[in-house]
Amino acid sequence: MQIKPTAPSAGGGDSEPSGHPQRGPYQLLLVDHDPKVGRLLAPWASENRIVITQVGSIAEALQLTARNPAQVVLVEADLPDGSGIALAKRLKTGRSSTQVIVMTSKPSVGCAIEALRTGICDFLVKPLEMKEVRERLRVALVRQQEDQRHQQRVQRLRRVCRKLNRAREDVARQVDILCNDLVTAYHELASQMQTMVQTSEFTARVQHELDLETLLRRTLEYLLEKAGPTNAAIFLPSTGDEYSLGGYVNYDCTVQGAELLLQHLGDVAAPKVADRGRIAHITDNRTLTDWLGEQAEYLIDQHVIAFPSVHRDETLAVLVMFRDKVRPFPASLLDTCGIIGPLLGESLAKLIRIHHRHLPDLDSDTDAQGAY
Repeated sequence: MQIKPTAPSAGGGDSEPSGHPQRGPYQLLLVDHDPKVGRLLAPWASENRIVITQVGSIAEALQLTARNPAQVVLVEADLPDGSGIALAKRLKTGRSSTQVIVMTSKPSVGCAIEALRTGICDFLVKPLEMKEVRERLRVALVRQQEDQRHQQRVQRLRRVCRKLNRAREDVARQVDILCNDLVTAYHELASQMQTMVQTSEFTARVQHELDLETLLRRTLEYLLEKAGPTNAAIFLPSTGDEYSLGGYVNYDCTVQGAELLLQHLGDVAAPKVADRGRIAHITDNRTLTDWLGEQAEYLIDQHVIAFPSVHRDETLAVLVMFRDKVRPFPASLLDTCGIIGPLLGESLAKLIRIHHRHLPDLDSDTDAQGAY
């Protein structure tokens, strides 16, 4: 049974007290097999634009609310197909703004406590006093509107929070990207500054040097400053693909062993480094054996750095450093070698030009490997 509202009359009837709910229409579900309650509430419902729908069982109530939830439910505690309090609990689940009022003609403390535990908003005792029922319904409607507004605010806040969280995540990603870019830029700048410093240091030592022996000695001294104690040798091209020793530092080799090793490095390692055209950093015996062959036994368990000194595609020197693996070379030394290689090449090329300036037909790019 459904009782639809009519337009409110001007004046008369129950006046709207303070805190009256805003004008509907509202849905009031009356779950009671007795039709008297619905008839008694009809005049008040019409004046306040409230649609009363009355059903007499739990099954009907659940079927109706599944399609069209009501703002207020007035339910009898004892229904033909079960407990009205159990129905109230099911109706409150997932619908926190729905207001449920339980009616009973057999009140008890236990019944009241059970009803309140389900989350109902009020408890009425039959026979009903219509003035009291209407007031309780009015209060329930006001509470329902307040709860609904609260839920709407909560939902808006959740949406705002989700948007803020997405914005925060976007900002965090942008900050991470910016920080990574700054770190990368810092490392690049630091590397460039280090390159400039080392270039200036080495150039200051050798730029005015016109003596080959002194040039090679200062180059080795500079490498030792950066690498620490180590064995080091500089090989100069002699004839064809052969290289001869230009200078060396003996750190931990025996005299006889050093002579044999340096001879082998000049015959085998130096040409390979020249052909390779870039820095070789060897830290394991297998690679060492692949590089030097049978003669690698002289450098077993050693770490080796070898690099060419090139000027205008011409290898003018090969530098080799090695020491025991218990003291590996620092990674920064590879950058130092990359800086020294071309700078030493320029200095050696200048010496070649000066030593051959009396030969008018010798161009600066001419092979002068046999000069030393």
